[in-house]
Amino acid sequence: MAAIRLALVWHLHQPSYRDALTERALLPWARLHATKDYRKMAAILRRHPRVHATFNLTPSLLGQLEALAGGGSDLYLDVARRPADSLSPAERRFILSRFFAVNRRRMLEPHARYRDLFRRVAERSGVEPSQAVSERIDANALPADALRDLQVWFHLAWVDPSYRGAEPIRSLLEKGSGFSEEEKLALLDWGVTCAAAVAGDYRELAETGQVELSTSAFHHPILPLLIDGDAPRECSSSIALPSPPLRAPEDSAEQLRRARESHARRFGGAPRGTWPPEGAVSDAALALMAESGFTWAASDEAVLAGALEARDGSVTGWPGALYRPYRVETTSGPLAMVFRDRALSDRIGFTYMHWEAERAAGDFLARVREAGRAGGEGALVTVILDGENCWEHYEEDGRPFLDCLYGRLGEAEDIVAVTVSEGLESMAPDARLPRVPVGSWIRSDLAIWIGHPDKNRAWTELRLARDAIREAPGPVTAASRAAAMEEIYAAEASDWFWWYGDDHPTDQSADLDLLFRAHLARAYAIVATPTPASLATSLRADAAPSAGSADPSREVGLRPTLDGRETDLVEWGGAMRFSPGGEAGTMHRASALLQRIWYGVAGGSLWLRVDLAEPGRAGAFSGAALVVAFAGPNAAVARHRLGESLERGVPDWSGSVDGVAAGDAGEYALDQILESRLPLERCGGAPGAALQFRVSVSGPGVSEVAAPAAGWLSLAIPDREAGFKASG
Repeated sequence: MAAIRLALVWHLHQPSYRDALTERALLPWARLHATKDYRKMAAILRRHPRVHATFNLTPSLLGQLEALAGGGSDLYLDVARRPADSLSPAERRFILSRFFAVNRRRMLEPHARYRDLFRRVAERSGVEPSQAVSERIDANALPADALRDLQVWFHLAWVDPSYRGAEPIRSLLEKGSGFSEEEKLALLDWGVTCAAAVAGDYRELAETGQVELSTSAFHHPILPLLIDGDAPRECSSSIALPSPPLRAPEDSAEQLRRARESHARRFGGAPRGTWPPEGAVSDAALALMAESGFTWAASDEAVLAGALEARDGSVTGWPGALYRPYRVETTSGPLAMVFRDRALSDRIGFTYMHWEAERAAGDFLARVREAGRAGGEGALVTVILDGENCWEHYEEDGRPFLDCLYGRLGEAEDIVAVTVSEGLESMAPDARLPRVPVGSWIRSDLAIWIGHPDKNRAWTELRLARDAIREAPGPVTAASRAAAMEEIYAAEASDWFWWYGDDHPTDQSADLDLLFRAHLARAYAIVATPTPASLATSLRADAAPSAGSADPSREVGLRPTLDGRETDLVEWGGAMRFSPGGEAGTMHRASALLQRIWYGVAGGSLWLRVDLAEPGRAGAFSGAALVVAFAGPNAAVARHRLGESLERGVPDWSGSVDGVAAGDAGEYALDQILESRLPLERCGGAPGAALQFRVSVSGPGVSEVAAPAAGWLSLAIPDREAGFKASG
């Protein structure tokens, strides 16, 4: 009897955490999973050459690792590199609330020093440290030496145990505490080097023939919502959808084209197969995959059941029907498909982490044999799951389980672990599917990504931004339009919509919401179209301020120190940003003078930061002024003098705002940057309204430039705000 063929597919993916308006990654997960999971997965498999597998590597992940190799960074890495004794209060609070983001049982409790740091912060603050309670964390909970230890231990916890014998890991673990700045930087540099090596590891492994490398559409979009925005209604006629929906089939084709080009560039050849983002498929999506050049695709068993379902609602021959490949005759040609055994996949993803490794591996092989008996001669059993997130729940990061599983597979005579393409070569997909219904790896109606008011709001903002690029007035160069569309493609990623709504709560919801809005805001800026006020505040309903709550802008960070300097890395983290240099039709002089504008509302004031081409005190703008002009019937204007030897000043106001008594006129500081606080009453702002303004520089010897070049910057003022007073 022919051996059972087992096709293991590991999906490795992270969305692009690049902040479109600062070009720095906001979250560290691509880098940290590289030190903990990505290289480990390749290294363990390499020790078992008889076991073949498929790795699905997404371009959005590989691009971030490539950026790290080229000198890129992320906010967590930058804050970790800061000397512990020079951290600002905001940076200390950032570290104390975010550097315990690990699985407590597996990654914190086993380490005495890390465990002690957690306890000390919790006792000092009266709350267990996490991003969700960052405002309640005592910034002085740890002295500098302990903070440095925390900077180190967070990154040590994200190192796979297989590296414990390598330097600098071995020495740091032996020392345990009292780390030096030099030792800390050595660890951080090691992590960057590790991340930079991931693609090379898989390229070398693929060259041996032991693995097949597949890919997903470039930014991991659900193509978008399976080509036609109405596709979810195929499964649920009652699901609430945005109206009108996003319809952009050309985006889907471009995301697939870019994925294949990216893969070929990195690995020396185009991929044969694809795990569609979220395993989501439809007839239209599969046709586009075939047209793009893919020869196989994969999805979930529920999709296959829907494709085989008879008119009476029954499925005959199940589960044997699951353990074979199929041929789909798309309108663009044939495409082979395999479908994952959900129960087997989920046992690795969610069950075996609680079991002893030998028992788990034995159970898995027994279930594969049972599936093989159901599938008949030469059955092909397909197991597909996330290859990164589950391991933090396993003993020793999953190494004992994987070693045992691969070892047992390598010794088995009745099971052969194959790549998907090897499986298709050994068992031709003769069975045909006349149609493939809409579905995904988790739900058929796609309600994980659309239908909730927050998710629908995000889809609407995405459609409006895309329409703005197409309809942008005035001359828009092809390069500018392409750059704006790059942000749209990034905003189409499935990940943003997964986290909107209330079905997947996370401490990082504010970060993810900010990243999504930043992509759209950047797209508007590139084509010189005013960013709508709706993008200035969170799209999440649960982020709306309420009595006694914190200002939502502070979830990521808006706590400026008015000193004219970038005092720390997080003081302007929650602000909206605008980069004039990306505007189509804007002359180079605008981007040369006004490099970036940061703005947000807190404590009854508009907070404004302007990054100038030259430090204000250097005399580059002698006699000039930075002017903030507000839209509205009263046309309030605030002038900030530039080019003078001053560190602090009060804006000069013109225009009148009815009912505003003389008093607080705000303040600003000028040094390396300009930071300003402008009272909302002076600006003409009101709770619940949108504040619109434009920033310009004018004066003797300076040709007036404005940002934005057309229209206004817009910022929604929350109905209620928590009080806030900046330091400085």
